[in-house]
Amino acid sequence: MFDFLLSEIGLKTLADSHRDVFFIIALRMIRLVAFGATALIFAIYLKTIGIDERYIGLFMTLTFVGDLILSFYLALIADKVGRRVVILLSSLLIIVTGLVFAWTENIYILATVAFFGVLTPSGGEVGAFRSIEQSAIASLSPPDHRSDVYAWYNFSGAFCQAFGAQLSGWVVDWMQDKYDFTLVESYKSVWVGYAAVGALMAVLSFSMSSQVESEASRQVTPDPAADEQTPLVAPTAEEPNRSRNNSLWRKFLPELHHRVFGIVVKLSLLFGLDAFASSLVPLSWLSYFIKHKFGIPPSYLGSVFFTTGVIAAFTSLLSTSFTKRFGPVLTMVGTHLPSSILLGVIPFPDSFKVTLAILFLRASTQSMDVAPKHVFLAAIVPNDDRTAVFAFTNVVKTLAHIPGPMVVGFLTKSGAQWITFCVASVLKVTYDLGILATFLGVDSN
Repeated sequence: MFDFLLSEIGLKTLADSHRDVFFIIALRMIRLVAFGATALIFAIYLKTIGIDERYIGLFMTLTFVGDLILSFYLALIADKVGRRVVILLSSLLIIVTGLVFAWTENIYILATVAFFGVLTPSGGEVGAFRSIEQSAIASLSPPDHRSDVYAWYNFSGAFCQAFGAQLSGWVVDWMQDKYDFTLVESYKSVWVGYAAVGALMAVLSFSMSSQVESEASRQVTPDPAADEQTPLVAPTAEEPNRSRNNSLWRKFLPELHHRVFGIVVKLSLLFGLDAFASSLVPLSWLSYFIKHKFGIPPSYLGSVFFTTGVIAAFTSLLSTSFTKRFGPVLTMVGTHLPSSILLGVIPFPDSFKVTLAILFLRASTQSMDVAPKHVFLAAIVPNDDRTAVFAFTNVVKTLAHIPGPMVVGFLTKSGAQWITFCVASVLKVTYDLGILATFLGVDSN
């Protein structure tokens, strides 16, 4: 029974994984601690130093625009200059971002660093890390192991993001109580910790072997019999091996077989819809809403989002079992749809306890669709194209995030932040139904 449980949650598979998989997961864990810690205080910190809500929204938009440009460029060159080199460069940007936010309150300097640095208002992934790591895991793991590895990759990140939110609240209160720091100084200590995480990541980037690099960069001839090289949607005799379409999409995508190309574009557009919905309720604005509606102190606020994050992390492990049984598409939709509906209910209860119950209930399914997404993409895309395709889909999601924070900023200033929850809920339900209608046949194949 115990062995069956370990197998179902993918722990046996993880234990047998390549050593570099563990370094990749370790990098994600410490990175998400930092992202979770800063996301909790991001909007609150900017408001504390005197920045208006409308400009906070614009500020967040700048971070997404900068991430859009930088992460896509770094991900595209990663397989040429080396994935480890790009991870190192991105880690150095985290160091710079943290130190500058701890050093100055000048809005123009902060906005510049937000654009060129690595920063996340949502607590989720930014930068080139995700594209590179997803691609490397697909290369290092056999196809039948990927759902397990991706599940643990996402579980560890979600858990550490939750821990980061809790840690941030503790640090802010502790610095004020023990060292008599002002509130602003306490927030700045979190940014110093953010820079320290970047330094640790830079060190870890040297620990990975050359196996994390793409086969092209290692100049190794791929084994045509290797399962991970074979896309789910293979070329047919009647169709050309690569599409010659010179559309705008083609300028940003690798030369994929045209059936795979069509799937990637459709999937990216739907991912973009979901990402725009998420941009209306990122962790920074969600914590801002809860704090100002119920007057929650930082440490308690951190505990709330630590709990929701832990729930989301542990339930995400179940996604690997569902994916094996029902396929990635049904798993994505069946687990994500309930959380999409619950999102629209969050702003209405006047009781903090009822709101808390909704947050906890939503957290139980909100992250279970993440690993199946990775499995689905890895299955349909050839190995040498994965980093670019993962980068493309992530950039589409980042692009979709851009207008959201500004919309939230203006609505919040007008006292109507509750509208963002309702709109986000409707959009996410539309995304779920769109995924089901568009890709159920591909999932069956």
